[in-house]
Amino acid sequence: MANTILVGSYTRACAFLMLLRGLGYQAHDPQRSWTPLSGGEIGFPFLWLWVSIFMAVSTPGAADVDRNPSSPALNSIALTMEDAIRLALERNRPFLNHRLDRQVQTFSLEVAEDRWTPRFAIEPFTSRDQQEHKVGIGAETRLRVPTGGEFTLRWEETLAEESADPGSQSLLFYQPLLKGAWAAMDSAEVRQARLGEKVHALALRQLAADLIVAVIDAYRALIGVGRQVEIAAASLRRAREQLQATRTLIRAGRVARREAVRSEVAVANRELALIQARNRLDVSNFRLIDILELHSTARIHPLDDLQVEPPPAQEPVLEDVLRSRADFLQATLRVDIAKILLSVAHNQSLPDLSLQLELRRDDAGQTDTLVWLGATIPLNDRLPDLGRLSAVNELRKAELNVLELRESIGIAMRRAVSDVEVGLRLTELASGARGLAEQNFVIEQKKFAQGLSSSFEVSATENDLVQTEQAEVDAIIAYHNALTQLDWIAGRTLERWNVQLEEFPE
Repeated sequence: MANTILVGSYTRACAFLMLLRGLGYQAHDPQRSWTPLSGGEIGFPFLWLWVSIFMAVSTPGAADVDRNPSSPALNSIALTMEDAIRLALERNRPFLNHRLDRQVQTFSLEVAEDRWTPRFAIEPFTSRDQQEHKVGIGAETRLRVPTGGEFTLRWEETLAEESADPGSQSLLFYQPLLKGAWAAMDSAEVRQARLGEKVHALALRQLAADLIVAVIDAYRALIGVGRQVEIAAASLRRAREQLQATRTLIRAGRVARREAVRSEVAVANRELALIQARNRLDVSNFRLIDILELHSTARIHPLDDLQVEPPPAQEPVLEDVLRSRADFLQATLRVDIAKILLSVAHNQSLPDLSLQLELRRDDAGQTDTLVWLGATIPLNDRLPDLGRLSAVNELRKAELNVLELRESIGIAMRRAVSDVEVGLRLTELASGARGLAEQNFVIEQKKFAQGLSSSFEVSATENDLVQTEQAEVDAIIAYHNALTQLDWIAGRTLERWNVQLEEFPE
């Protein structure tokens, strides 16, 4: 800040001297007196130019505001991990987009289940030819039945006087007998829609679990990097204390002057490490606020700490895991959907045989009854064969996908259990190594104070201490991440964090 003030003052002084020069004054050495120039040496444009320069350099600009330490500070937000998870479920835009999709998916199921609901329509009409002008209105009601048939009740009334046609009422029943016939085929679309709705609901649960894991990883990474900043700051403080002690011993004549250079190098390295750790802290903070959809000026302060918690007392059972895994349940539902599509494909290859009954009556009292039985038998249409082959292959692929998921989940679960066990052991070893490094550093400091060691050896033990402290933090985070991964593989992430998706409005 002081350098900025000096540079600004120097710039303004130079501009003021140039302004005087533009006004017609010059300095003569060695007396340094100012004498006016002749009128021909100065012009109004020249004077206006220097006045503008002086005003510009004399007025604080945007750069001065940006360098002002009193500029608005970052918005500090203290969050526990549960708070962060809830914020993500409420604010994360990709997750909110999927919740909006769920509204469409749910409504699609309602529309599909209206298959057997009566449908009403009003049909006003008008027509004109060379003989007559006809104007009228009609109404129609359609009702599908579970056998695949459909009732149609139609009423038509002529309103224009020019028309000689009377009104009429008709009742029509249409029933397929082979292709598309009977309850299994007529309900196929509804059954497929219901299974699809379950698939979509499970997909949302899986997405919520993935989002929770992403929040946990980012939150723990922020804790870990914050701990690294503390380690780097403590290391810098110790390095400066060591430099001060070295200079004191040099003045006392107990160590050589070159020891101060080594201590200064150590201080410079610690300052560099602290700056790098703070930069990593900013990166981790940006990663978390990006997931939480917070403002870019937000600064998250985690309230949770890194504590080693015991692993689960019992290893998850594979069958229980499969019943909890959203992706495995989705795969089994897709097998059921593929079976429905295969049965439909087989049915579509049958001949189209249908029965139609119609009863018609006009306003004059005349009635007419029609019974019609017809069939359409394709001879060289291979599209049904193509549909059947595609359905068979889709069913086979869905079944293979279930087997693949079952095996991969079993392998992943065993690997996750192993990672938890190994991670717990690594935290114990890292904690022991950190304790020994602290003792070694204290011993080396005492030896240096007695002239039995050098600043190089003190710096080396300091490096060992910093490395073991960071290794302990990394081991604890890796162990917690292994526990989180085990929960995710076991399909219990939502239950672990008591998340009920119904709590978050769509």
